[in-house]
Amino acid sequence: MEMKKNPVRWEHLTREEIRAYSQQGAIVLVPLGSIEQHGPHLPVGTDALLATYVCEKTAEELNRRGKPCLVSPAITVGNATHHMSFPGSMTLKPQTYLAMLQDYCESLAAHGFRKIVIVNGHGGNVAPTQTALININEALGFPVYFTGYDKGDSQAEPDILETQAHMDHACESETSMILALDEGFVDPIYKETKGSMSFGHKMEDEGIFSTFHRMEAHTENGVMGNAYAATAEKGKKILEREIQGMADILMDDSLWGRKV
Repeated sequence: MEMKKNPVRWEHLTREEIRAYSQQGAIVLVPLGSIEQHGPHLPVGTDALLATYVCEKTAEELNRRGKPCLVSPAITVGNATHHMSFPGSMTLKPQTYLAMLQDYCESLAAHGFRKIVIVNGHGGNVAPTQTALININEALGFPVYFTGYDKGDSQAEPDILETQAHMDHACESETSMILALDEGFVDPIYKETKGSMSFGHKMEDEGIFSTFHRMEAHTENGVMGNAYAATAEKGKKILEREIQGMADILMDDSLWGRKV
């Protein structure tokens, strides 16, 4: 099998190439995913695959614009306790996750990088990452930013999806994007797959109350949304808009050099 060097991938570079990026004041994008079930049709690495793809394409676009940027090795296992009843899922304990993320960011900073953005692909990572950033930013003395790969263009999904207003889980959106990457990743059963989008109580659905549930409390088949409505063309359009939007945001130099 042939593998080609990607000049924006940290693990593909020599130490001197990484030193050069650091000396140029490069942005480092950290793809953050999860290994968890995505229904009967999507790979368990969906979140990491999408976060990594968006990071790589965003970095390539920024370098084309003259803004040095590279992509760290992806953090593929995150907080997925709620998926552990389904085969293939993996998770880190919250305390392990917090410590790992701090070690990761401190390693990047040790080589002179001061522009670090964690780019998330999994909703279950949001709360623990925001918690981790309290200690990370205090330790480093500069802000490490946190965002989602879908934050580059908040209107992309509402504009393109036909049965959903936003991404949920193994749904029209995620299935479309994975189809756009490679249709071989997706089992054809997606064409007849859908799942409940409700949290199971009005107060939770309306965002008034929140709590922790395992996935089976929401949906028996592990899907939230309408996978059957997915197409590769929708996925391509969504990804293109998210990548361009994220690159536009990261061109803003006012993000950097701020105090914690």
